[in-house]
Amino acid sequence: KEPAEPSGHTWNDNFFCWRDIRENPGFRWSYAGPIAGMKCTRILETADPHTWADNYLCLPQNSPHNLRWNSAGKINGKACIQWREPADPHTWHDNWLCKDNFKPKGPAEWPQDFRWSNAGIPSGYDCVQIKEPAEPSGHTWNDNFFCWRDIRENPGFRWSYAGPIAGMKCTRILETADPHTWTDNYLCLPQNSPHNLRWNSAGKINGKACIQWREPADPHTWNDNWLCKDNFKPKGPAEWPQDFRWSNAGIPSGYDCVQIKEPAEPSAHTWNDNFFCWRDIRENPGFRWSHAGPVNGMKCTRILETADPHTWTDNYLCVPKYSHLNMAWNSARKIPGKACMRWVEPADPHTWKDNWLCN
Repeated sequence: KEPAEPSGHTWNDNFFCWRDIRENPGFRWSYAGPIAGMKCTRILETADPHTWADNYLCLPQNSPHNLRWNSAGKINGKACIQWREPADPHTWHDNWLCKDNFKPKGPAEWPQDFRWSNAGIPSGYDCVQIKEPAEPSGHTWNDNFFCWRDIRENPGFRWSYAGPIAGMKCTRILETADPHTWTDNYLCLPQNSPHNLRWNSAGKINGKACIQWREPADPHTWNDNWLCKDNFKPKGPAEWPQDFRWSNAGIPSGYDCVQIKEPAEPSAHTWNDNFFCWRDIRENPGFRWSHAGPVNGMKCTRILETADPHTWTDNYLCVPKYSHLNMAWNSARKIPGKACMRWVEPADPHTWKDNWLCN
């Protein structure tokens, strides 16, 4: 029902139905925009002046039905049901609600099942909207989407323009040349997603499969931005020491990392860019860093530098209980009989040149 329709168009007796011997699919209808927390299909008839721009048919998020609407004929390759209202003169004779005849065929594969669109949702795709509210309307970010084929499973993407989403695996989407608050925008996936994405605002990343994100109407260099992923899956656990490294200058290319930071350190000691890393072609070892004691339920190694006065007595590097890594720390030399990796911070004067993590 659309309340704005004149009574003579007889929308008061129109229903979309399912057999009562079947389970209730969970449909809900809205004539005031999509329903939060549901999977909604816009029911639009552009020729009808009676506010059909905000009408949606919605289903639960876990519904197996991925519906599409067309107000000008069936959609090729889909099974369609006609919606007709003979009493309405505004072309309600060629409207169809459609669904694929087949179920999703497994997870979406990168990059072939994904695409960027700066002109609305493309046919045959499901999408997450990519939007920065601070952008002027003339930059046309209201119709930008990152999409995957609708014959594939939903990867679980969520977009945030207000920082990373707690409990998800998030990739920062940063364009430093754009003044419209692009510093806090993130594309997020479930923690167990097989996709480990990387972003670059100045060209493809070597060795990765990349998809370009373009917005021609935005003058702030949105012509060279790429979302990338490795072409290969992780090849088993990270091996010590060859798959690990220390970095005191940010995250190195080709690695995933855990940040190593002591908040009590002066900024001049540059601990804000220190990381312990493993090759990103390997599985995540599950490291967690704590500057406030060991992490409950984990296997923790105390990272102690007695010569440093900045509260290094309660810092720990932790791994899951089941980890094959059994680490030991020495702040004055390698440990005989073990394979060791040096942790060094040249800007810290408190003997951070002879510290070793061993396994």
